[in-house]
Amino acid sequence: MMSAFFKLYVFIAAVLLISACSLQKKSVVSQPNKEAYYYYIRAVDAEKENDWEKALEFYRLAFDEDPDSEYLATETGRALLINEKSEEALNIVKEAISKSPDYIPALSLLAKIYSNMNELNKAAEIYEKIIGLNPSDLDNYALLAHLYSIDKKYDKSIKTYNIAIKKAPRNVIIKYYLGRVYFDIKKYDEAIRLFEETADAGMSFEHLHTILALAYEETGNKVKAIENYERSVKLNPHNAHIMERLARLYIENEMPLKALEQLKDVIKYDPENIDAHLILADVYSTSGELQMAVDELTYVITIEPENTKAIYALSNALYNIGKYDESIAEFKKLLKLLPENPDAYLHIAFLYLQNKDYVKAEKMFKAGLSFEPDHIELNFKLSILYEKTKRYSEMFAQLKKTISLDPGHADALNYLGYTYAEQGINLDEALELIEKAIVLEPDSGHIRDSLGWVYYKKGMHRDALRELNRAAEIMKDDPVILEHLGDILLKLKNNEEAINAWERSLKFHEKEEGLKERVEEKIEGLKNIKSEVR
Repeated sequence: MMSAFFKLYVFIAAVLLISACSLQKKSVVSQPNKEAYYYYIRAVDAEKENDWEKALEFYRLAFDEDPDSEYLATETGRALLINEKSEEALNIVKEAISKSPDYIPALSLLAKIYSNMNELNKAAEIYEKIIGLNPSDLDNYALLAHLYSIDKKYDKSIKTYNIAIKKAPRNVIIKYYLGRVYFDIKKYDEAIRLFEETADAGMSFEHLHTILALAYEETGNKVKAIENYERSVKLNPHNAHIMERLARLYIENEMPLKALEQLKDVIKYDPENIDAHLILADVYSTSGELQMAVDELTYVITIEPENTKAIYALSNALYNIGKYDESIAEFKKLLKLLPENPDAYLHIAFLYLQNKDYVKAEKMFKAGLSFEPDHIELNFKLSILYEKTKRYSEMFAQLKKTISLDPGHADALNYLGYTYAEQGINLDEALELIEKAIVLEPDSGHIRDSLGWVYYKKGMHRDALRELNRAAEIMKDDPVILEHLGDILLKLKNNEEAINAWERSLKFHEKEEGLKERVEEKIEGLKNIKSEVR
């Protein structure tokens, strides 16, 4: 974890923009000790070479020659701190302050030492003393406020930043850091206001636009989030993490081509960025380019053979392009990697179920349930298998268990209610179950269809027509809903409309096994009746 000192040290670099640096190096003494001055110059030269061990050696020698110099004591302490000798730095600086209690450079260094030692309260006390000695120096307000924020004393941090802003209303760097405090405490509107003020003042740097984008994301303003991520990427076109976030937002906002372009840029700069390849595969899958998705996922697995997310996605992609055996093989890999993970069993079981391999599907469902008997989706999907294999008593028991585990499971409520209606049993209970489901998902075409169907079975034909029309509006190409609509229209003696609904149903018959023959028989039967009447 980053130490408080390091966070503060990074922060200081930004704070130096607040005002001209007030801690300019001074001459060692007005009439310098020649030996001390010699070693001091050697120390400064070593600093320029970034040789801090050598610099410390010469600062020590300089201080030994002039032990009464508060300046050399402070510089030696600074070199000790950079060389990670905090305790020794603390002792030498404390001694200097005992001789010169108001010497600000030594006090500033002492505050940094306390920050490095995670003694944040002591560091804050020192900054408060420095502000008392020099209330016009904005740097110290900013350093104190930032220290408070590190210590999660947000009220004090905000108060201190506001004092600094009152002294310098046009100082946008202070406003930017105050915005970061508001962001940390989830006051996103305030954070956005301050960040925008910073940007409006002409400041433009990568982190400003990145954190502004994050704040807009939190408030649900994806357009503004995209705009600021785009600015951030322009400032640093090699930041793969931000490019990836931008690509995700493009996907969420149904901008697949932009997402595709952005992800390719991420991969250009970071060819082994696993997340980028996974998102790219998802974009390809969503846009129907399944082979491209397979290629991306295969590449991910060559880099990370045990990436379970990639294996799962590859299995689904392979299944969707008709490579069932290869899909199953990938899911078996998943089971080897996650031998006690119920979700892994759920995925392979559902794949077997879709392929009508009911024996293997049941085996996988039950294996998953052996690890987690109350797994909601395993219980629910097992009920579907029982329905497919016409084991209705087991299906009802399984659905009731699912509902007991999750009373708000709309699909289970609907499935149980619809099956009761289909079989013409427990119609009052069926209506109650489906009404609960419709409250949970009022825009579901399937649940509207179930509600219409239970009304139909109860002889409430006008209510049935109303709900089935709603269902057909929501799902215009669902063959079962259109078949049901035709059935209720026939019951209401709207024969022409019934035939029209059934014929529309036939256009989509591939989606429902056995529907074509059933609906054609209904149309033929009604036409025969009409012929006999003539």
